[in-house]
Amino acid sequence: MLQKIVYTIFGVAIALLFFPRAARDSNQQNQLTVLGLSTGSYPASPELASSVTPPNLSSKAAMAYDLDSGTILFTQNFDEQLPIASLTKLMTAMVAAKNSQLDEAVMVKHSDVKVVGSSMGLVPGERISVRDLLYGVLISSSNDASLALANHKSPTEEFIAAMNEEAKRLNLQSTKFSNPVGWDYADNYSTAHDLSLLVNEFLKYEELSRIVRIKEAELRSLDGKYSHKLTTTNKLLIDNDAVTGIKTGFTSQAKGNLVLRIENHGRSIITIILGSDDREGDSKKLLDWITQVYRW
Repeated sequence: MLQKIVYTIFGVAIALLFFPRAARDSNQQNQLTVLGLSTGSYPASPELASSVTPPNLSSKAAMAYDLDSGTILFTQNFDEQLPIASLTKLMTAMVAAKNSQLDEAVMVKHSDVKVVGSSMGLVPGERISVRDLLYGVLISSSNDASLALANHKSPTEEFIAAMNEEAKRLNLQSTKFSNPVGWDYADNYSTAHDLSLLVNEFLKYEELSRIVRIKEAELRSLDGKYSHKLTTTNKLLIDNDAVTGIKTGFTSQAKGNLVLRIENHGRSIITIILGSDDREGDSKKLLDWITQVYRW
């Protein structure tokens, strides 16, 4: 019980430190910004309903919060800089969507397909839309699609610079990008806290938010010559109807990473798992604990 009280006080202190709010009055009509999202009023915060020991996770860092109110539900090493693998692609998708039209044609280059890891099977010389490449990036976590978007209008280095400029704009103080894929470079990292801000910005893009809900898709090149079948890398999106995204990541150095959006009693919960030996298992443990401890 004492552990729970100390833990709860720590969580509240963190919430006040990073997301100060004078009140959580649901009747107040002033504009509110919570973790990067704007709402028309102060949504009611979830309340502690029981004192269950926090879950024992294998992950190096974790965070969970109520998307609507911004209430932090759980933190574990939330400010530790870690490699984030393909969670990098959340920023890749945002920068591509921000700087291109979704129906814009992209010519696939030879350098785009010379990748290891996940691929949607792009072919050099193929013309495909920005939208369909975003499907590849966000559904099947395709490295070739990420490179095709990064190389579309300018050299990859300029695209990476735009990723870091966007990180700076979002005040991601402990984040740096050095590639658009999420490869294990020493200078490609973030924190659970920074990722919470990134996720909330990502969800402002309606098309991107819609894509991460898709389990399977079949795409064609603009001339219809090439077909690409995609399956989500997010196992929990397939297994649990309450899950509505968002992104997976894995490399040998980063280990298992997973950001989930879960619908719960009409509210959305975001869970972030970094550096896990069992990203799905840790996510389930965290969600089970949240549903036992909090009441909406």
